[in-house]
Amino acid sequence: MSLLEFFYPEQAQAARLREIAHTLKANESSKKRALRATDELQDDINTLALVCMGIVAALVEKGLISELDLEMQLQRIDGLDAVDDKGLDPNVLRGALGLKKPEASAPRRRVAKPPVAGNRPLKDVKKPKAR
Repeated sequence: MSLLEFFYPEQAQAARLREIAHTLKANESSKKRALRATDELQDDINTLALVCMGIVAALVEKGLISELDLEMQLQRIDGLDAVDDKGLDPNVLRGALGLKKPEASAPRRRVAKPPVAGNRPLKDVKKPKAR
C-alpha cells in the first residue's frame, strides 16, 4: 500500500478507476477495428465469390465448359494442396501463379492495383511435395 492510498484512499481509487476506464476504452477501440477488418474481409470474399460465379456461369452458358468438366477440374485442383477439403491453400495458388507470399513486415495494400495488360496464362500446376 502506498502513502497515497493510505492517506487519500478516495483519490487513489479514482486514479485506479481512471486507469481501468482507459484500458476498457482501448480494448473497445481494438475490438471495433477488428470487427471492421472482419467486415471488410467478408465483403472481399463475397465479391470474389460473385466474380467466380459470374465467370463459371458465362463459361457454361457459352458452352466452353460443362458443369461436369468444371466439377472434375475442381476436384483435381482441390488435391493440389494434399488436403481433400473442398478448398485450396492460398500459398498453392500463389505458387501456381508464380507469385511470392508477401512478407509479414511489409505493409498491406488497402487498394487493389489496376490490372496489368498482357498477364501470363496460368502455368501447369504441380502437386507440392508432402512434408
